[in-house]
Amino acid sequence: MAALQVAALQVQRRSDMQVIRAPRETQIEHGRTLEEHSKVLGALVSGQVAMMEHLKAITDHLGITPPGHSSEE
Repeated sequence: MAALQVAALQVQRRSDMQVIRAPRETQIEHGRTLEEHSKVLGALVSGQVAMMEHLKAITDHLGITPPGHSSEE
């Protein structure tokens, strides 16, 4: 009888460990996805900043004020 109880406990322990591992694996996957999204967002922001700098250089060269900007900026 004791052997059956030990076997049942081992089965339950394996099942419990799977339940514990599942959220951890999901969290790791979400962390990787977040890291990838952060890289893409960083690239987009860098591109936007570069475009704004080019636009400012062009408008300064032409001596004009872009729409939506006051001439005091």
